[in-house]
Amino acid sequence: MIRIRPWKQTDIQAILAIEEAIHVSPWNNEAFLTCLQAGFAGFLATDDGKQDEIVGFIILSIHTDECHILNIGVTRTHQRQGIGKMLLNHALSEVITLYHAKMAYLEVRRSNTRAINLYKQFAFEQIGERKHYYPGPHEAEDALIFAKLLISC
Repeated sequence: MIRIRPWKQTDIQAILAIEEAIHVSPWNNEAFLTCLQAGFAGFLATDDGKQDEIVGFIILSIHTDECHILNIGVTRTHQRQGIGKMLLNHALSEVITLYHAKMAYLEVRRSNTRAINLYKQFAFEQIGERKHYYPGPHEAEDALIFAKLLISC
């Protein structure tokens, strides 16, 4: 059974292992630690059938009445099982309930069609793009900017 819980410093190595395995240009340990120390919200998906193994994560910054989804990842062996959807749903519910956020934003690589489809399932809409935003193995890749109204004003 998959459970969602807040992140803590002792989780960073497991998060980093997922990050390095799935992302083209992964964050490093310092990036995750900086986010944690800055008080950014983070949630983990754990598999209690595997001694609470961390199988996914989501990191968000929250400012005033908006949040920015900074990073999300699920282990390759657990992808396509709804875990990303669970993490995103939980995170958005938390930022609405605890922080009264009204808007959510995110950037995603143009080539990451699976993530784009997930965000569209949550009614995120593309509002712009950033040319050559993400570093890549051969050349930089554009980022698509998405937004979602969380609650009526």
